[in-house]
Amino acid sequence: MTTSRSTPASSKAAPVPGADARCLDAAQIVQLEQSFRAWMDASRRKSDYTSRRRLWLIFLLLRSTGARLGEVLALDPTRDLALDQERPLARFGGAEGREAPLPADVVRALREALDDPELAEDAPRLFDMDQGHVRRKFYERAEDAGLPRDVASPSVLRRSLARQLMRQDVPLPVVQRLLGQSSADLTAAFSDYSKAEAGDIMEEYLKREERRKSSARNRFFGAVSAVIEGPVVASVEITSLGGFKVVSVVTRESVARLGIKPGVLATADIKAPWVQLTAGDAEPASSSANRYPAVVRRILTGEAQGDHVAAEILAELSDGTMLAAVITEESVRRLGLAVGSPVWASFGAFSVILNFG
Repeated sequence: MTTSRSTPASSKAAPVPGADARCLDAAQIVQLEQSFRAWMDASRRKSDYTSRRRLWLIFLLLRSTGARLGEVLALDPTRDLALDQERPLARFGGAEGREAPLPADVVRALREALDDPELAEDAPRLFDMDQGHVRRKFYERAEDAGLPRDVASPSVLRRSLARQLMRQDVPLPVVQRLLGQSSADLTAAFSDYSKAEAGDIMEEYLKREERRKSSARNRFFGAVSAVIEGPVVASVEITSLGGFKVVSVVTRESVARLGIKPGVLATADIKAPWVQLTAGDAEPASSSANRYPAVVRRILTGEAQGDHVAAEILAELSDGTMLAAVITEESVRRLGLAVGSPVWASFGAFSVILNFG
């Protein structure tokens, strides 16, 4: 493969359904969760604990499914939650409505709640609460977490999940199906993914998120767009949803064994220490097959932990994808890196690990 510049098909980020400037990042979501959990556990009376627990469950469902508040409050756990099947899910709108896979932590919290006699006594009405009351409590939790109160609104949680899924390269039609977008333009995009296919993709995404403790920090999800075989190895190109080309080198035996061919869905993993950064707007002269212009969004040093050697840089590509790179703190100073600095992020084809299925 050539080492020419790999840039997205469009300079604009892929649109996130319903997105605007009000979104929570992963750290803020964790802050909100911790605030809800601490508030629930601080209850002195059983009745208070039960009420707060119901609000905690509503938050978990909003955070993990992207549902509208009214949809969650209308759920009947005895009818709309399928927690014991191979793919646990919530159904919004009854048997013919849309389905949203549930992550393991949410399934566990729901099961524990439904096993509690205090809540199981009136299980069909578990989420039946006044919308105004729910919103007020969400605002309070945001303030307690040190966040602007309005970022805890259900609509912001919905947009935040959409943004998170898109940055993980979950296909746009799958995100739209999960969120239940109903406009003609968005519904037309569903044609490429059946209900079963969308469920499979979302299930795989949830599994990948549960495996995020792996050492590979950077991931591109997309479809194989080219396979060029040589005598011993093959060059495999993946095109992500944002239009980025990611090139990997695998053995010809792997191509045959894994059935690698154009159109097959795959994930490209790259460990943070393998990502190299070059300061400035100009494309660097490099043998790296994968090179992308980016902007530094965060610099995390190890000073607080007594580590004065390594630093982690988070750089954002034009479609919103974040790449993490681990470099030395001396390199940060030498390159003059700061939040907002333009950089080129690069890594070699041999540094890309492909995963299928």
